[in-house]
Amino acid sequence: MKKILFLVAFLATVATTYAQKGDLAVIGNIGYQTNYERFAIGAQSRYNLSDRFRLAPDVTFFFPKDKVTGVDINLNLHYVFDLNADNLTFYPLAGFGMQNNFYGKRTIAGVKIDSDTRTELAFNLGAGLTYNLSARSFLNVEGKFMFGDDDSGVFLIGYGWKF
Repeated sequence: MKKILFLVAFLATVATTYAQKGDLAVIGNIGYQTNYERFAIGAQSRYNLSDRFRLAPDVTFFFPKDKVTGVDINLNLHYVFDLNADNLTFYPLAGFGMQNNFYGKRTIAGVKIDSDTRTELAFNLGAGLTYNLSARSFLNVEGKFMFGDDDSGVFLIGYGWKF
């Protein structure tokens, strides 16, 4: 137990030794979800915990297709690698999400089915690239797979602004 506490304390110290804590960014995204084959629009914010670690909560709305509409809410952690000192960064991500799908009234094989809503929890794994256009604006490409009852891949491209 002491080794685990020491390891946690060590990692917390290493993660917080970098100076750029507190930077905030917001991103507007468009994209695509694989399992329902629907287009998406969303928003993400980013809060730097250190130079390398950042929290990235996001919400994504999936347009209706075959009377199924969706909303995903996620909280991911990014680990940032500088590929080019000024312009390009790569980040793997991991986190948790909530997948919410609304199924409208529909007829399947001649059987009428009432509308219903299903909410599932998911585990996220993915990666992304960020290209800085200026000191404050950037382009972002991100892909992640959400492991849950409704497994799906989500691919997003967006424009962001740093505060």
